[in-house]
Amino acid sequence: MRGAARLYRLLPNARSLRKRDGAAAPARRDTDRYPDQVPRRDRPSRAALAAWEGLLRTHLTLTRTLDRELVARHALPLDWYDVLVQLHDAGGETTMGDLATRLLISPSTCTRVVARMADAGLVDRRVDAEDARVRHAAITPEGKASLRSAAVTHLAGVQRYFGRFLPDEDATVLSGRFDAMLESDADD
Repeated sequence: MRGAARLYRLLPNARSLRKRDGAAAPARRDTDRYPDQVPRRDRPSRAALAAWEGLLRTHLTLTRTLDRELVARHALPLDWYDVLVQLHDAGGETTMGDLATRLLISPSTCTRVVARMADAGLVDRRVDAEDARVRHAAITPEGKASLRSAAVTHLAGVQRYFGRFLPDEDATVLSGRFDAMLESDADD
């Protein structure tokens, strides 16, 4: 997503007028929005681009809001909450490699996050008994208690800022579209 966000920032803002020599430039045509190097067949439609931009803005805004709520009420950042959820869903313990994959982050980032959480007593880290190269992370009783408490806040926030805007039928369609996009990415 970070690469996509960088790409998004490179797109010119079609709603603004650029000033040249002190005078306002004429409003751009839709075709001016895209760099000349992008073949027309590879350009998203106006609706698809608006949806993409909306997805990026919404994701950023909602994750920041949900993070602020978790930190304010539970002293638990959203990325720590996600680690606890993934460990819970994995049965309480998993390898660091599996955890990084579940979290959609790099192994080194996962190691840093888990180290901070271990210092806070929310997770334990240990070396695999059979293969010393493999590290495990496990949720602690304190981590389970934090997860239970924070889940109430987080799920209420997801409903308040996201779920209430989507009837179940629309949510099902949207989820299906996301799945199709992910499957398409795996095919490329």
